[in-house]
Amino acid sequence: MPTIGLIYLLYFLRMLGLFCILPVFAIAAVEELGATAWQIGLAIGVYGIAQCLLQIPLGWASDRYGRRRVILMALLIFAAGSVLAALSDTAPGVIAGRFMQGSAAIAGVLLAWIGDVVVPERRSMAMVGVGGSIALAFGLSMVVGPWLYSTLGLSSLFWFCGWVALVAALLVLALDERQDQSPQIHGQIDEGPWLTADHRASLTFICVGIALNHFMLMAVFLILPQALVQAGVAVGDHGLFYLVVLVLSLGFIAWPLAKDRREGSTSSAVWPFPIMATAMILLTTETSLGLLALASILLFMGFNFLEASYPSRATLLASASRRGLVMGIYSTCQFVGIALGGAAGGFIVSVMGDAGLLIVCATVLALFTVVEWTALRSGFKAGGSG
Repeated sequence: MPTIGLIYLLYFLRMLGLFCILPVFAIAAVEELGATAWQIGLAIGVYGIAQCLLQIPLGWASDRYGRRRVILMALLIFAAGSVLAALSDTAPGVIAGRFMQGSAAIAGVLLAWIGDVVVPERRSMAMVGVGGSIALAFGLSMVVGPWLYSTLGLSSLFWFCGWVALVAALLVLALDERQDQSPQIHGQIDEGPWLTADHRASLTFICVGIALNHFMLMAVFLILPQALVQAGVAVGDHGLFYLVVLVLSLGFIAWPLAKDRREGSTSSAVWPFPIMATAMILLTTETSLGLLALASILLFMGFNFLEASYPSRATLLASASRRGLVMGIYSTCQFVGIALGGAAGGFIVSVMGDAGLLIVCATVLALFTVVEWTALRSGFKAGGSG
């Protein structure tokens, strides 16, 4: 199997295992664990906390010791955390298992591996493939998660995560180690400056943007499952709802993605934030199925565009020998968003209610839109390659 195909498959399997709990956990944790809003948010966010702590160290380790070895170790840790969460019947036990799952912090390593095996002029297309893998995993998890929970209960979701991680580990074991083209294997370690000043500024905008993207996704899934129930959608039917709105959202962003890939446009990276802010405002109004569908389409449009666009921009900022480190920083910021979206989002809901969280999200998105638009107007390549 070509290395790039394996990387896509690893991304797909890993994100499938991660996303499948999102559409039902806010409901399941109350019914089966008696969890509070704060514990639900922490169980979702603690995954991101662990990722934040380990993305950069594992990215550095992959530069030194090889991508394959680091990925294999991380997948086994993820599987062990899944087993712990599946066997737990209390919220603290599930939180501990989720922390172990999050310790498998290999998103940056996988992105760096793509940078190793794909030439720069094709890298944007390769990152679109990553975005497609994530989108496919997200869509399928929206169907698999509700079905597993309604059929076998909450623990089945974590058992599923564990089996997926083991399958991914077997695929990595089957890979010829000579196909791991990390800089250490080829003796390309460069001890010079790892980023120019302009590239550091560009990376800062990219990292803040991707953190906001994941913050919003985690925050919305603290609210959306229960909102669907209130709108008359049974938990077992949530998968169909998510699948329809996801397919529609991907159709709407096909042209912007093609334009971004063709022109390397920086201004096109701004528009997802105001439409996600609009989605948050819509969700604060009276719940109806049509309104929930519209808000979800807008949210997924912004989320999926940024997931496909930002990684390519980030890989272009680093040399081959520092790509694992740079993508580790990028992925750390992704999971800062996950951690804050879950933990801080759960706290905000417990203090201010659902509407309070949505208003906070919309305000932050609007502020970032203004900052990035102002930077672009001044000629700075906020999301570009410098």
